[in-house]
Amino acid sequence: MKTDNSAPGDLRKDGILMSLVKGYLIGIANIIPGVSGGTFALILGVFDRLIGAINALGLETIKTFARLVFSGFRRQARQDLIAEWKRLDASFLAVLCAGAVIAILSSSFLIDYLLKEHYSPTLAFFVGLILPSIAIPWGMMEKKGAVVLWAIPGIALTVGVSLVMPDSAAGLDNPLMAFATGAIAISAMILPGISGSYVMLVMGQYQNVLAKITGLQLGLARGGIDVGAILWLSSMALGMGIGVILFARLLHYLLSRFQSATMAFLIGLLVGSLWVLWPFKDIEAGAEVADRSGEVKKEIKIATAPNRLPENAREGLVASGALIGGLVGSAGLLLIGRRKESR
Repeated sequence: MKTDNSAPGDLRKDGILMSLVKGYLIGIANIIPGVSGGTFALILGVFDRLIGAINALGLETIKTFARLVFSGFRRQARQDLIAEWKRLDASFLAVLCAGAVIAILSSSFLIDYLLKEHYSPTLAFFVGLILPSIAIPWGMMEKKGAVVLWAIPGIALTVGVSLVMPDSAAGLDNPLMAFATGAIAISAMILPGISGSYVMLVMGQYQNVLAKITGLQLGLARGGIDVGAILWLSSMALGMGIGVILFARLLHYLLSRFQSATMAFLIGLLVGSLWVLWPFKDIEAGAEVADRSGEVKKEIKIATAPNRLPENAREGLVASGALIGGLVGSAGLLLIGRRKESR
């Protein structure tokens, strides 16, 4: 499915501002568990161009940058870099990524607040967003028979990880964990129908990521620098960079050889996510995480908090309203995407 026929390196079709806006919308999608950045990329007509640009990254790119540095920025090396930049469609990638980063920085405070103060309706809204998005991988399945059974390992993986994950893993302040979180989450972010933020939830790192992002911004606003947050986020960014390059190639291989089985597995991941995002949580029985001073503090660690039934009718009604809101919003996005695709 081709949705964007712009030549590599060409920003004239949409313009820098429109590409920035599209990146912003994709960034908003990626920070909300249950909303797929890949789905937004499909809806906005940039999915194929995005995957193509990522797939273009490789050894030749590294060699080109190395020649530029070791040649002392000579003219021929600079010309080679310009040619490689155009081949990679790097201008498009840079603007799209800039928009996504702006979105994540500007919305992280709101998401963090909602999860801490109003976690039940927030999770219900996320569930509402997920349910209609199952139609995306389902529609991409070329065969719908026994291959659907590939959804079972997807469900088992999602639920199993959330059940066996130790409390100590949630919010772990470790650059290696940050690297792993970035590599795995970015792999999900480029898939239609799968949310990278949801993957972070399953790994117990979502709120830790939000805390690092908001803490870094608050520190800069006060004239300070949170070195720990910079190190952690840099490790995650490195993991994302490596993960997206490797996974884009793996995804291309799987979709070209085993598309139906791959989509069924993704459906299983989505269905399993409903267990993790169940709106009613026993927060008191969730993970206890020590801050830097060693003091143990209670935080909403969604991936480790046990599920429960609603405590009263009001809690159930509020969550139901949020669920309906998520359903309507997600269904609306799917409808827009189908109309755009039919054109």
